[in-house]
Amino acid sequence: HAFGYSGHTMTNGGWPSFYIEEVSEHATSCQSLVTSMVVEGLFEHLPGLRVVLIECGFAWLPSLAWRLDKLHHTMAGEVPHLKQRPSDYIRRNIWLSTQPMEEPDRPEQLVQLMEWIGWDRILFASDYPHWDFDDPRFAIPSYLGDERRAAIYGGNAKAVYGW
Repeated sequence: HAFGYSGHTMTNGGWPSFYIEEVSEHATSCQSLVTSMVVEGLFEHLPGLRVVLIECGFAWLPSLAWRLDKLHHTMAGEVPHLKQRPSDYIRRNIWLSTQPMEEPDRPEQLVQLMEWIGWDRILFASDYPHWDFDDPRFAIPSYLGDERRAAIYGGNAKAVYGW
């Protein structure tokens, strides 16, 4: 996890009062980590490093990458150690899990989102045995197709972990 109970608050606003606040903040915790890893030059220094972010969803990643690219374009002098756009490091070094599975109203939005991230960059995670786990029988929509579903359910994990 990029968040947890290490004694430090997981949000900028302190300890969450409600579970909905805690769960929604998982994504912002991962956004902070990705931003730091990219901008500090971790992936420039360790180009083969593979980072898998779990239990923070994935819908937030494209907008973060777009924002970082825009800022890098205007402030590249501040981070001369970055030889690529931030989105290039993100696409090369970051993998995400499905939990919690994103569920937009229109199926094509999920397809577009996953295409931008990369079908090979998304791994299935259920968060079982928690009460709000994603049931593997239903978590990945059938409209994504058998090949993509097989990759998400296991093929991508085999590839990223080298099994």
